[in-house]
Amino acid sequence: MKIYIYFSIPLISALIGWMTNYIAVKMIFRPRKEINFLGLRIIGLIPKRKADLAQKIAETVERELISHRDIKEIINSSDFHSQTSSVIRSKLEYFITSKISSNPLLTLFVSSDVISKLSSLFMEELEKEIPAILDDLFQSVENKLDFQKIIRDKILNYDLSKFESIIYTIAARELKAIEYLGGILGFIVGMIQLAIVFLGELHV
Repeated sequence: MKIYIYFSIPLISALIGWMTNYIAVKMIFRPRKEINFLGLRIIGLIPKRKADLAQKIAETVERELISHRDIKEIINSSDFHSQTSSVIRSKLEYFITSKISSNPLLTLFVSSDVISKLSSLFMEELEKEIPAILDDLFQSVENKLDFQKIIRDKILNYDLSKFESIIYTIAARELKAIEYLGGILGFIVGMIQLAIVFLGELHV
């Protein structure tokens, strides 16, 4: 009977280690609402620190991933200016053509070549102003665009159950490994305890 008690030590330790880590993993997200248990206020890590995490993530994204400066670099690039000019030219020619074609008298005097030349003359002047126009538009957008607030608000309003599902989908194997590691470490601790018990009895 005594031998069963001895060998139950590492098994019980393994079970305790696994259960401890299992609860710890679950408490990343749960409970989602604070509960009071024997005077202790219990709430999951993410629900408790959601506001702090949202702020830190927003700051990190703006500092490390995307900022107003990144957008301004794109807007100030020659490729973007060229694309903007091309779009404006296309819209302009369409606008002039549609207006002229709606008037039968004008179609007699204004050919497609004339329309093209008019568009070209207009665009030559406009292209000189495109950088300044885009810069003014960017300044207007920049004053209203707050990346930190947008990211923070989206995280704060995001459904925790969906967030939990995403995390478990991505890191299911790693989270399970943490649980199993608790069982393995518990088993090792149990074996050490068992060895200490045996050594103690040998010296008796």
